[in-house]
Amino acid sequence: MADFHDVAFLPRLPFGINVASRRHIDVVALSSGHEIRNSRTAETMRQYTIPVGTRPMAEIRAILTFFEARGGPLHAFRFRDPVEPSTGPDGGVPDASDVHLGTGDGALTQFQLTTASGRVIRKPEPSSVVMALDGSVIDPGSVSVDAATGIVTLSAAPAPGVALTGGCLFDVPVRFENQSLQITRADPDAGALDDLVLTEVIA
Repeated sequence: MADFHDVAFLPRLPFGINVASRRHIDVVALSSGHEIRNSRTAETMRQYTIPVGTRPMAEIRAILTFFEARGGPLHAFRFRDPVEPSTGPDGGVPDASDVHLGTGDGALTQFQLTTASGRVIRKPEPSSVVMALDGSVIDPGSVSVDAATGIVTLSAAPAPGVALTGGCLFDVPVRFENQSLQITRADPDAGALDDLVLTEVIA
């Protein structure tokens, strides 16, 4: 997509980064006491608040350069979720048995990568994708991974009833929520920067 830059934002992440899992739900209370609830988004989206604080000027300039190259909030980019960087239950090395991705029907060859909670993985790290059929690991040469969508294509359709599982490392497509960044020059070698707010997008 034109509004997505396939580049990763790799700042030095501090302790204290805030990760919010967000759903947009409209709740209407009726006079009867019942409620009508409607989800405005089909998926849970995340927002990251990164407290930058005082850092060496080289880091401040690198963040500013990245922000300006993305046009502020204009273009989305890749960001590795510090809480859930992989499908592994502990966020570690992914395993071919991490997530159930579907069941074979003898015809379907394409499957969408997801997390165990059902979040769609749109920006996987292709070299990390591992998959299995009924517990038997698939030869990586038989799997094609679309790094832009998270859709995997198998060279042969799984037989009916065969369970497909998989795992991977992945990034989240995000954009800057910040419309501007203010820098305070603390001393000749360091500066302070506003908190960075990154919002997950569908890209």
